[in-house]
Amino acid sequence: MDYVATVFAGAAAIRAIYSVVRSQNKSTEVEIRITPTKGRVLSISSSVVYGYVGNKASTFPMQVMGFDVDPINSVQLSNHTGYKNFKGEKLEGKKLEELYIGLEQLNLDSTYTHIMTGYLGKESFGDEVASLLLKIKKKNPSVTFICDPVLGDDGKLYVPECFVSLYRDKLIPHAALVTPNQSEAEWLSDIKISDLDSAYKAVRAIINKGAQNVVITSLHLPGREAYVDVIAVSQGLREGEYYHLSLPRQKGKYSGCGDLCTGLLLVWFHHYPNDFKTLLEKTFASIQAVIRRTRIQGIERCNWTELELIASKKEIESPTVIESARLRYSSYRKHTLMATTRVTL
Repeated sequence: MDYVATVFAGAAAIRAIYSVVRSQNKSTEVEIRITPTKGRVLSISSSVVYGYVGNKASTFPMQVMGFDVDPINSVQLSNHTGYKNFKGEKLEGKKLEELYIGLEQLNLDSTYTHIMTGYLGKESFGDEVASLLLKIKKKNPSVTFICDPVLGDDGKLYVPECFVSLYRDKLIPHAALVTPNQSEAEWLSDIKISDLDSAYKAVRAIINKGAQNVVITSLHLPGREAYVDVIAVSQGLREGEYYHLSLPRQKGKYSGCGDLCTGLLLVWFHHYPNDFKTLLEKTFASIQAVIRRTRIQGIERCNWTELELIASKKEIESPTVIESARLRYSSYRKHTLMATTRVTL
């Protein structure tokens, strides 16, 4: 049998099997269509027509890695705000409520294994996200919530100040994983970060708000200007322990790295929920590779370079780990151990 005949024969066999399943049980047909390979993600974030930020940056890597992704765009812009000009609009909370009702009426909201949030835009939209999250978790308590608390960067808020309490009081308590940058970790914890120990204390404060696991995705520490530091505290670690990953800082300004990071963290958290060393290494190996390719091949516009995301498909699927994450101990744990020793003696 030649190649074309083989293909047609295979297709006919698949159609025959599908027909049998459909005729035996029509509900099974629906189940086949909505059951994803690895999971189904409801991703609520910003989006752009041109470039890769928000949902445009996170959706592709999750899909490449086997997840179905249903994006809701909190903001729809022509391009990201780093450009000289941009056009678009922010979605009101009422519009998000309408979209959710449409999903709920068909019971499609029960199909999600993951919810991921990024930039939320308007206060009313953020409040509606908190409401939506509770509704979905009531239907499916096992749904995994990944929260990127997009507040700002470099000490500057991108959103109204009320979003700090929204994240801290309404979203973070339900999160399996929270992924702030340094400024966001400081705002959420009320702790100024100046070194790894203070970063650890900030993470512990966020965990005390109800988060199960926290990764600070980028630290810019005094005396370490040539590096970007990442730390993570997971449920499996003892008091005072954290994972630390040190990455060489690459020159340039690249939009969408935080959104890409959150999407990849969701993927690897799904595979390694109890192994944050591997999770960090794989996530940031891909990010470093994407930035490296972008730095070489990308086109700079308005002092920003859009990520070469599609060209980096291989690096996303099969990251080559170069930098290793190390288990470290904060001075908090050392002081605790010393105090315990003195009491024992």
